[in-house]
Amino acid sequence: MSKFALRSLASIIVLSFLLSCENEYSEVGTDFINSIEVQPAYESENVIAYSEKHNSIRTNGFRNLLLGKYADPVYGLSEAKILTQVNLSQTRPDFGENPIIDSVVMTLPFFSRQVQQNEYELDSVYGDGSFRINMFQSNQFLRELDPGEDGDFQDNQLYFTDQLEEFRPNISTDTVVSSQVIKPSDLTEPVILFERNEEGVADTLSLSPRIRIQMPIEHFEERVLNASPEVLASNTAFRNFLRGYMIEAEQQQPVLSMSMFDLENEDANITIYYRNETEEVNDDGETEIITTYSEFALNFNGTKLNLYENDFNVDLTSQNTEEGEENIYLKGGEGSSGVIELFSGPDSNGNGVSDELEELRSNNWLINEANLDLYLNEEIATTSKNRINRVFLFNLDDEEVLEDFIRDPTASDNNPGQSRQVHLGPLREDENGDLFYRIRLTSFITNILNEDNTDSTNVKLGLYVTNNVENSSLVRTRNPELGISENVPRSMMETPRGIVIHGNRSADQSKRLKLRIIYTETN
Repeated sequence: MSKFALRSLASIIVLSFLLSCENEYSEVGTDFINSIEVQPAYESENVIAYSEKHNSIRTNGFRNLLLGKYADPVYGLSEAKILTQVNLSQTRPDFGENPIIDSVVMTLPFFSRQVQQNEYELDSVYGDGSFRINMFQSNQFLRELDPGEDGDFQDNQLYFTDQLEEFRPNISTDTVVSSQVIKPSDLTEPVILFERNEEGVADTLSLSPRIRIQMPIEHFEERVLNASPEVLASNTAFRNFLRGYMIEAEQQQPVLSMSMFDLENEDANITIYYRNETEEVNDDGETEIITTYSEFALNFNGTKLNLYENDFNVDLTSQNTEEGEENIYLKGGEGSSGVIELFSGPDSNGNGVSDELEELRSNNWLINEANLDLYLNEEIATTSKNRINRVFLFNLDDEEVLEDFIRDPTASDNNPGQSRQVHLGPLREDENGDLFYRIRLTSFITNILNEDNTDSTNVKLGLYVTNNVENSSLVRTRNPELGISENVPRSMMETPRGIVIHGNRSADQSKRLKLRIIYTETN
């Protein structure tokens, strides 16, 4: 064999060795150190988990709102309506002399992506049913600031998902408009529009899928074009004059449908198309009618609310917070969340730290990896409706994300569906074909076991469904059933779907919630 071949073979062997070391390191950290022996994984069964129902969640301040009805096989029926203000796209508008409205159109664009020419894939459409959109005028004044007990108007006004009955007396029962029947799941083709410029020349537009509803001309003629200058001088004055609309989806039974819309999308609005006709004398001394075409938009950038009517089928009023539960029930929207407590075993000396945690701290282990495996209970939740790709975990006591979230190298604002996959593993199958999520808590557990670390407190963890793990902002709740979760992730409000997780007392011991720690001994 030539020297070149020998050198090449040696290089290949060294490269293979280095690659194998790198793969090992990515899984178990520092076990390549010859003097440290990797031990079998430690499994802590002193974990308790239970569920908490949320009956009232802050709803203003969102741009993405749900509309329609959703039937969950486990949790029952959920209906979301939208109560929204409308804003002038321009204050003190000049509509010209004798404006004539040709049409008024409300547009609600779907979340979608183009998969090929003339074909889109819709996102955030739940169910294959159809509905009519009904809109009612509202006389409910939606404040931006809370007057407070002293009338100082220092804080933002908060509105909550369960205030429909409170507002209903101020909402007209007469419809402003009732649309044709709409089946969102069928709307996968582009919308072709012919829009005229000021001179009346038509321009062809190809737009993403959207709902477009013809509105009554007289209604907007009276409330916009013929409104007094004082009303049109500012959006504050206009919102007090035209206080908004209730939008609901009247389902065409028995199949239901719910969709999410971004109401601050620039295309989401009510557009008034109008024309002005003026007389002009041409060079021949003849009188001509000159027609100019214009449009004016009312947008939804003001206060807007999701108001719920729920038939929540799961009784979560008697959760065992001392020993945990067989199942954890997680539901989006005005739904439910999970509470997880680690190292919850006996505390023989009464110092507030469990015996297990004290022993683990005394071991001085080097933590290579720590995971929570969350198995779906596919016997209770049997259908694909109860298969959600992601869940979210955060520190309930301090109301912040975990260090593992911050340190995750896969973080991506531009692609939230693929983001944070190290910390918040997506739904996958184990070797037996069972579905589970793997939540990596390596930094969190390392901090808990390190008594010298300032972030070593063992805290409660909150578990939620989500369709966007990058959205970690929180919103306030009122009167959670257990009184634990004062805030929930905003992204929980952007999906109606729910799942069921095996808890720490599950009858199936192989799927019980456990904390698994891979470590090396340093003594």
